[in-house]
Amino acid sequence: MVSEIELSLKELCQSDTGIEITSLPLTEVYFSSTTGDKKAVFVFTQERLHLLVNLLGEDFSVDLLIVDEAHKIGDNQRGVILQDAIERVSRQNPMMKVVFVSPSTQNPGELLEDAPNDMPKTSVNTDMPTVLQNVILAEQVPRKPKEWSLDLVWGDSPIPLGTLKLSNKPAGLKKRLAFIAAAAGGRGGTLVYCNGAAEAEDVALLISQLEGSEKTDDQELLDLADLARKGVHRNYQLAPLVERGVAFHYGNMPSLIRTEVERLFRDGKIRFLACTSTLIEGVNLSCRTIVVRGPRKGRGNPMEPHDFWNLAGRAGRWGNEFQGNIICIDPKDEKAWPVGVPKRSRYPIKRETDVVISSTDELAAYLENRNIDSLADLAQGEEFEQVGAYLLNTYIRLGTLSDAAFAKRHSPDALRKLDRSLEGISALINITQDVLVRHPGVSAVGLQRLLEAFRKYEGNIENLLLAPSESVDAYDRYVTVMRRINANLYPVFLPDSLIPLHALVVVEWLKGLSLAAIIRKRIEYQQRNNRSFKLPVLIRETMSMVEETARFKAPKYISAYMDVLRLFLTEAEREDLIDEDFDIGIALEFGVSSITLLSLMELGLSRMSAVALYEKIARDDLDKEGCLAWINQHGPNFAGMDLPNLIVRETLQVSGLDDPEAGHEFSE
Repeated sequence: MVSEIELSLKELCQSDTGIEITSLPLTEVYFSSTTGDKKAVFVFTQERLHLLVNLLGEDFSVDLLIVDEAHKIGDNQRGVILQDAIERVSRQNPMMKVVFVSPSTQNPGELLEDAPNDMPKTSVNTDMPTVLQNVILAEQVPRKPKEWSLDLVWGDSPIPLGTLKLSNKPAGLKKRLAFIAAAAGGRGGTLVYCNGAAEAEDVALLISQLEGSEKTDDQELLDLADLARKGVHRNYQLAPLVERGVAFHYGNMPSLIRTEVERLFRDGKIRFLACTSTLIEGVNLSCRTIVVRGPRKGRGNPMEPHDFWNLAGRAGRWGNEFQGNIICIDPKDEKAWPVGVPKRSRYPIKRETDVVISSTDELAAYLENRNIDSLADLAQGEEFEQVGAYLLNTYIRLGTLSDAAFAKRHSPDALRKLDRSLEGISALINITQDVLVRHPGVSAVGLQRLLEAFRKYEGNIENLLLAPSESVDAYDRYVTVMRRINANLYPVFLPDSLIPLHALVVVEWLKGLSLAAIIRKRIEYQQRNNRSFKLPVLIRETMSMVEETARFKAPKYISAYMDVLRLFLTEAEREDLIDEDFDIGIALEFGVSSITLLSLMELGLSRMSAVALYEKIARDDLDKEGCLAWINQHGPNFAGMDLPNLIVRETLQVSGLDDPEAGHEFSE
């Protein structure tokens, strides 16, 4: 979603050279907008917003904050990080204007509750439909597995539409999804909702066989297939599927591949798309028809009504389709639909912090057990850790929870009880306030425990440091640091037996290795150790490890580790060991270890394209202008570098060298 919004804004503002739009948390862009004639628009996740504020500190100034999908403030874990980001920026910019966007919610005004009392506030509460959405129930005709009756939901009296005839008997749930989608969505523009990446791949494969075996001669589809083979693996299942106008889509796929899948689906060249809950998380993709059976969000969790209708909202989008169909298979099956097919409704916004605080007794007990001497008794789950960290930081900053903006939503007795739980442990915290603020969701108790571990360390202080990813001892250092985080900060890299694998992936990610290279190295490791593996599973697991460990857990906890280590090194009068020029959070977020790689991404390239180009560039210290000069010099030779056409196209687009008016004659 970040990439899509960034691209859309650039297209809208392409005639205005006074506006710079980026999704990278770069101080250079920020300072150029505050000291020069340019204005800056940053398109961020909550984590990237925190990264930029961490880099700028008190200098961070914002005129306008727009929060899309603002109801995500109620999400488990990341909702706390979003709330903390909004509050942190608001504290630094009290005159800032804020716009919250939250579709299909009962109480959008809830998002304004914590605004300052003297701040003017306006809530626009509307649920006006812009397209007609038809919910259609599909049930098998008794004794005839190839015939399915279709009924339109209309109040309490469904309207019979007719019978859908399948070409084959759908033995099994995956075939049921695939066959009904192929029969009902023959015009194309059909999304098939699947409960997981593996199911999406299997369903897409089944649909591709029903659609015929003729390969396309469309160059854009062939280019996407080529990118899938070179960018992931030569046997990645996506490649042969897109050559037949079918694809799958899930969150851990490389962004350039995902973006191209979405674009070709919008253009009608990909006719069927098997997708997962990624589409609920903000991807702006419309379709004619959605086919769904027993939707889940997360492993085994039935989809909530608001998530179902968020998904259903993709069926027909204003400006693209005037109506859309949502086909619900086996609506009377209680295992598939525990509460039936959800009726359209608006759902309430409720902050994750408020939900957890309402469990006052359990939360207070958790806080009292979250002591500096032990990591035991953390069984309640990460939501208690996240909210507990938020409350402890709030208590340390204000001295009491009763002075916090959220206090008006909770009873004074509950706040006093939590205050008592926080009072004892806060007295033991001497981590500085600026470090606590830099790491939302990381408990001050854990940070203090880590600092105590550093103080008790009897070995060479240099052994506490990370090594550069290019160093021969980088892997061993990351293994040690991950285990030290588990033992002192929070048990996040689990199980312990997999830490070596996680450390290896993190180091390879930091080195700037391509996803294809990381996958290839995992395959070689399995083969060297005579371990059996299934290629599709290994590919998905590696993608997941890159996304969840290298890009989420590692930046969050390793950057906290490094900040506490800086405190200790200052305390030990070893400031000479502090590297002020390297930010591990930025490096892990984008998977870069060189100035050149970051500069390529600063131009607007996806990481996949940046890594592919970096393999051809000798220097590791090029800034943006240096990278543009290299592209300008070597662009005519791209065809001889064996670069996928999509990477060449993206490179020429972001560098402006594909503009015919600019006088360039480069081609793919």
